[in-house]
Amino acid sequence: MKPLTNDELLWLLVDFDNTVCNNSGYPDFVPTTPLDGAKEALDELTAKGMKITIYTARAWSEYYDIEHWLDENKIPHRRIICGKPLGKYIIDDRNLEFSGNWEEVLKKIK
Repeated sequence: MKPLTNDELLWLLVDFDNTVCNNSGYPDFVPTTPLDGAKEALDELTAKGMKITIYTARAWSEYYDIEHWLDENKIPHRRIICGKPLGKYIIDDRNLEFSGNWEEVLKKIK
């Protein structure tokens, strides 16, 4: 079986804090409101067949709180992954930089 090309891969990983949701900041980082345009962009991407995985550096003990927040705010998602490795940078061959503007992200995704 040959590996999937970028055009065939429909899973989309999206960071939670400061990409999908705003939060209260240090020390609790309580999720507050959705970032402007996040829900609409993820709805559009889901309609195009993308399968959304929300990932976060938060601990697995916060999984149900994250799931509840996503459901309460009607943010589409198929899966949640907690505990991403911490690092100043993430180097990835399939990366899209998020600068705070969901319209820019939508233009980059085919």
